[in-house]
Amino acid sequence: MPVRFHLRVSTRFYAPLEDVWRAKTDVDQLENELHPWLRATLNKDDLQAGLRGEGIPRSLPVRFWGLGVVPFPDWPLELVKYEHNRIFVDTTRENPLFHEWEHRHNIEEASDAVRYWDAITFSPKWGPPHLVARSIERLFRHRHRKTAAMFETDARATAISQLRVMFDVEESGEGFM
Repeated sequence: MPVRFHLRVSTRFYAPLEDVWRAKTDVDQLENELHPWLRATLNKDDLQAGLRGEGIPRSLPVRFWGLGVVPFPDWPLELVKYEHNRIFVDTTRENPLFHEWEHRHNIEEASDAVRYWDAITFSPKWGPPHLVARSIERLFRHRHRKTAAMFETDARATAISQLRVMFDVEESGEGFM
């Protein structure tokens, strides 16, 4: 059975919710967040339409390049949920790199700031699973720090991450009480 992970990375921004949402759904900014780890090749018009909530679910083929030069297999992304200024969810069911991938992008107003967090559930198909999971965690912390450079943030609440292994209670026979 593949190892499943859940990663949550969050940042508190001292900026209007609409500004943070725009930054997190702007295709050029998304590409900037990935640099220098990854470069993405995608149909920007299709992705932008999906990030406006048009035609959900929407399939989007993406090609990633590791460290800018090593091509990864195509990433058949599907946007499955969209609520303006609140959440969007992308997933992939037949990804050559992961058995499972679901990425929830969430934003909410707090009393004095805007909290944005990514929640990713994934199961690697290749490499040592814990090493892959730590690499994914580093990539998402990097992405948060790149966006944090655009806005004032709470330094103690920037790119805070929690990575955990998920256990299937039925398989392990153990549960939490």
